[in-house]
Amino acid sequence: MLQKIEKFVSCACVAVMAVLVFANVVARKVFNHSLAFSDEMSTYLFVLMSFMGTAIAARRGAHLGLSIVTDRLSKSARNKLNIFMYGVSAFFCFLIVVFGVQMVISEYQFGQETAAMQWPEWIYGSFVPIGACFAMIAFIQGMVNIAKHGRVQGNPQEQLSDDLINQAFSENTLQAIEEIENGKEEQ
Repeated sequence: MLQKIEKFVSCACVAVMAVLVFANVVARKVFNHSLAFSDEMSTYLFVLMSFMGTAIAARRGAHLGLSIVTDRLSKSARNKLNIFMYGVSAFFCFLIVVFGVQMVISEYQFGQETAAMQWPEWIYGSFVPIGACFAMIAFIQGMVNIAKHGRVQGNPQEQLSDDLINQAFSENTLQAIEEIENGKEEQ
């Protein structure tokens, strides 16, 4: 369910940002004036989209990283390091949630408004703790999946190929291969 929400919100943010930026370019060229709210809204949507993208990438195990060290580790050591890194990432997201909530409360109490649209700043400020919460949950789920299954279970194609490999090398298949090889040796 969270994955669908993350994907929907990310897609909606990109779509709205594309329309706003396009409208702003047209307004600049046609009317020689830019739409101030366009830049403001796009910036806030980009923040939300970034956090949702972080959550999506965490679920897929698709974050950028240097694998020069981890490629040389045993599978057990690599899993332990990945669990640690996902834990650190989840903790970092937790801190963003905590400080983000404090920021939103402060914006609300001081009655801060956005520069262009004069909307309450806390509305857009809430994108930070909400997005970080989604990312934190994704990192925690990834950490649990690595501990249980030895990998982040986000890629259905990877899961399917692993299942096919496991089926291909099941005990019955290996027995059949051995019988075939023994039959060839006897001939």
